[in-house]
Amino acid sequence: MPEPAIASDTANIPGLLAMIGRHLRLAPPSGAPFADRRQAVICMTPRSGSSYLGSMLEASGMAPTAEHFRIRDGMIERDAARLSDPTYEAYFRHKVESLSRPGGLFAVKCDWPQYAPVYATGMHARYLAGATFFYLTRQDVLAQAISRYVGTQSGHLHSPDGKAGALRDGVAFSYTGIRDHLDRLVRMQSDWERFFASEGITPHRLTYEALSADPAGTVRQIAQALGSDIDMPQVDTAYKVVRTGLNDELRAAFEAEHRRRIAAAHWKTPAGALLFPQ
Repeated sequence: MPEPAIASDTANIPGLLAMIGRHLRLAPPSGAPFADRRQAVICMTPRSGSSYLGSMLEASGMAPTAEHFRIRDGMIERDAARLSDPTYEAYFRHKVESLSRPGGLFAVKCDWPQYAPVYATGMHARYLAGATFFYLTRQDVLAQAISRYVGTQSGHLHSPDGKAGALRDGVAFSYTGIRDHLDRLVRMQSDWERFFASEGITPHRLTYEALSADPAGTVRQIAQALGSDIDMPQVDTAYKVVRTGLNDELRAAFEAEHRRRIAAAHWKTPAGALLFPQ
């Protein structure tokens, strides 16, 4: 049996297609590509600032930019119920048509498990191969992993609206918990890089750090890549960058525990002697 054409570390593509197939009929796409609108795909990993970025793009008049292809948490059932033609292609086309601005821009943000079904079903090749791709990452991946750990443990995945104290009260240090998030983020980056390389895509690379330092500049950069200009980007939205001392404390604890584990490991020299005798 030949190896699958799409390798994936963080998306169970057969499982995702089975989930979709319970609600929508899957078949190769046959509709005409959209020739009357521009398309932007913001590829991201969790906790990279994509929700804040998407809110600014919408507030600045570019396009509603969110996880339009999210299928979990009842989303696929809700979307399928709205269609008279329950096919995955009809679902895809409805998203593009209903979420485009009058000027013709459709923008979506996706992590890899959200985009993988679009890719595997042929929707990417049929409709999005000519889109402008952006890749939003975080240079400090450990900080990103800690942010995701805190968010999942506390239930505050976005701005906690002045409830920063709840983060501290609800989150205890776990080396393996943080390490699991770190490993998943690194694997998802590999999925995205494999996709870009395989498809010959050179994405416009954005970073959380640049977004945090100059949000207006990041919005202007995206607008320029799409062939337009925005004089006064709207950067004041419901999403905020949340910083607490808890993340720094968890980082210090993680680094100390990681170094302890490295020193305690039974590493051996080529001659078989323990590198760090106990």
